[in-house]
Amino acid sequence: MTKKCPKCGTEIPDESKFCLSCGCHIYNEDNGTPNSSIFSNGKIFLVLIFIVLIVGGILIFSMGGNGNNQTAADGISKEAKEFSLTISDVNGYYSKENNNYFFWVEVLFQKVPSNKEGYLVKVTYLDGNNTDIGHEIDSLESVYYDSKYALSIGYHTSYKHMDIDSVKVEILKDDQVIKECNAKVDKNKFNFNK
Repeated sequence: MTKKCPKCGTEIPDESKFCLSCGCHIYNEDNGTPNSSIFSNGKIFLVLIFIVLIVGGILIFSMGGNGNNQTAADGISKEAKEFSLTISDVNGYYSKENNNYFFWVEVLFQKVPSNKEGYLVKVTYLDGNNTDIGHEIDSLESVYYDSKYALSIGYHTSYKHMDIDSVKVEILKDDQVIKECNAKVDKNKFNFNK
């Protein structure tokens, strides 16, 4: 079977996409549009725009995320400069009356911000494998007052003996660690006489 070119009238085979005489696009009889594929000029242009938009969106999203993380990190490092603290002692004793072990940490705060709102102090008691075997969290406002002396914080009670190897004191704000201080424990100082 053959069909006629709509431009010059030359007879051409049915499967032809172009006129052999004038080069005109041959239209599909089903919908009146030229025979086309995904690689025709209009569709290639749309596919390229779609790819550019996807790649551009990914780049903008990834750059925006890194910028926000960098800003948060800058804020944390600025806040960390507002704090200076040292763990001066870790204490523990056994109460026969209550059948409990009590632990607390002595911390010397050399520097804290004037606005203590929103800051938390977390004291973590760690074993020899650096595993959390007990911790306490208090607001900075409730544990700190202006003093030249070490303050007792992180009061922890246990009904069983805890083999504490070290302690970690963290200053937190909005679930971010602002400042951290660590110390090994002198277990000989614990008063566990039963």
